[in-house]
Amino acid sequence: MDRDNFSNGRRARHFGRSSQNFSNSNRIDSKRTLRDIYVNENHNDSFNPPNFFASPNPFMGSPQAFQQDVFRLMTPPPSESGFLRDTSDMTLQLAALGFNANESWQRKLRMQSMNELPKYMRNSRLSSLPAWALDENREIRNDLTLRKVVDEGLILMFAMDKSGCHFLQSNYYGENTKNVDPYTRNRIGKEVLGNREVFFTISKNIFGNFFLQRVIEYSDSVEQEIIKNYIINDITALCLDKSACRVVQTALEMLEPQFADAIVASLPRKSRLLSICTDQNANHVIQKVVKKMPLSRWEFLVSYLCKTDHDNLMDVCQDKYGCRVVQTIVEVLSVHKECDQAENKEKLRVLHHLMTRILSKCQKLATNEFANYVIQHIIETPGVLSVYRDAIIENCLLRNLLSMSQEKYASHVVERAFVFAPLTHIAEMMEEIFDGYVPHPDTGKDALDILIFHQFGNYVVQRMLEICCSSVLGERNTIINGVDCRDKFEGWLSKLYLRARKERARLTRFSSGKKILDHLENMEKRYKFSPSFDVPPFHPMAFPINASPTADVLSAFCSSSLFSPSATTSEWPSRKNSQQSEHQFDPNFNNVPKL
Repeated sequence: MDRDNFSNGRRARHFGRSSQNFSNSNRIDSKRTLRDIYVNENHNDSFNPPNFFASPNPFMGSPQAFQQDVFRLMTPPPSESGFLRDTSDMTLQLAALGFNANESWQRKLRMQSMNELPKYMRNSRLSSLPAWALDENREIRNDLTLRKVVDEGLILMFAMDKSGCHFLQSNYYGENTKNVDPYTRNRIGKEVLGNREVFFTISKNIFGNFFLQRVIEYSDSVEQEIIKNYIINDITALCLDKSACRVVQTALEMLEPQFADAIVASLPRKSRLLSICTDQNANHVIQKVVKKMPLSRWEFLVSYLCKTDHDNLMDVCQDKYGCRVVQTIVEVLSVHKECDQAENKEKLRVLHHLMTRILSKCQKLATNEFANYVIQHIIETPGVLSVYRDAIIENCLLRNLLSMSQEKYASHVVERAFVFAPLTHIAEMMEEIFDGYVPHPDTGKDALDILIFHQFGNYVVQRMLEICCSSVLGERNTIINGVDCRDKFEGWLSKLYLRARKERARLTRFSSGKKILDHLENMEKRYKFSPSFDVPPFHPMAFPINASPTADVLSAFCSSSLFSPSATTSEWPSRKNSQQSEHQFDPNFNNVPKL
């Protein structure tokens, strides 16, 4: 039943198809246009690897004689018959006779030829390092020094090679940096930072970016200013690149404050900021800014999310990566330091501004595929966010539990609310599901009947069962406003027990139903269920007043209130302030305790 332990049914729930949020599918292409503008990458799917050794490259050194044509041996001669190969792939045999016009068979033959080569030959063909730097196993020699690489002018070649980059990092990191002489260090700085295009090339290289991060980490003030200028000149392209975004994050963390502030100030605004927040790479840069920089440097992010002329909050929260940005902002604003009261007060002000906007959109956020994680984070976090957790339960969940428990993503929010809500709100939610909805006049199904067999709602029922069992066994506090409400939880547990016993045959067909039955069977060994809560079978006619303990509750309903929250629950304090839509939400938090 734990969310962290996925059963097969849980996987189906999480990864299954859903009809929700299809209206947002048209936003995907429009939000990714900035990447096409700033990132010039070739994503050609055809097998056409570049020949790095056909012509000398200024960064790669002298080409090797045996590296003139990397993939020449991959393709078999045209005269070679496919039947002579040791393969059972009929596709290759037909292709050898000319029955296949596409090139997929050529790819297979090339890869097969590559795999047939000896290991040392494959390594040599994938390595761009000169022969004198490698041993007989085509690995970097043990006696090779960093000074030798610098003297030969091969820093850039080593930086963009996998083995070479590891060699540079091992000799230019931590305690080893102290052993580097000034001449070597200056030469490395000139090679890497002496040219803007070289800096960008290494930043975007899958290996070179790691060595560049070490250079940034051990740079002096003059070099840091150069790095700052390079980054701010093309901040968007660097943030969007999967390798260069790591360089920007390291610069924000390692550069002096004035240089890091300049990088943050250069971040794009308006529509470009949306692309930065929702990009799979650039979102990590924004999170690094929020975590490492002072609030005054990134408050513009909150102002952007809270704009009323455009629904930026929904655009960011409904994105796969943007929701993590909002969660990080909420997390940082909710952490206070005892030694800095002025900063804490400023964080409370900005947090209140952001939460006002989030609570006004709570219903939409809770039902979205990704935005629901923002609401869950607020509910799960204690401390400062507990006030807003209660506001979410009162203004968004109460009176909507039945419908939200049947939605794929909102059911997760309801689950977390049952786990982390205060006891008062737990009792209110229990009462709404057990007694807050009128049974259907024809079928007699109530809210519990619907949820216990629902593909998403059954997880809410399992969570309710856990809470009732722990409360009855004394493992959970049951005192509300000085009154022990253990008898209420006993009544709700007995209703669950009787319903499960009645529907045992149907429950055994589903894995979720088996979990409920197993939990109740284990509970029978520790607790004796009382028969006083037995209810008679449903009858479409009105119940007599003395028919059962639930008759007085059902008699309070009329047909017009079918499947609506009960009027009998208005005695709870939060019921008087519950809102039905975002238009009724009070942005001044008049119904929320003041901070």
